[in-house]
Amino acid sequence: MESDGKFVTEGRHDILVEAIGRPEHCGRVRAAGQGVGIKLYFGVSERQSSSSFKENETQLKTKIREKLMEEMRKEIDLMRLEMKKDND
Repeated sequence: MESDGKFVTEGRHDILVEAIGRPEHCGRVRAAGQGVGIKLYFGVSERQSSSSFKENETQLKTKIREKLMEEMRKEIDLMRLEMKKDND
């Protein structure tokens, strides 16, 4: 720690360790009780294969592209209406 009020972390010594006065234990979730690990607390994550990830990415890109096209069509329609009003 520095005397000007700034906290400098060093390795695992972070601001929470400083506040509670004891270091954390690796692989445990703070305030969850003794013996509660990360997997037990949060559950095991399902990993996606790279092909599944790419498929999801492609679907997301398609949805974004469709949304943008829809917005552009609306803008173009509004511009056409305004031009038609100006010409009348």
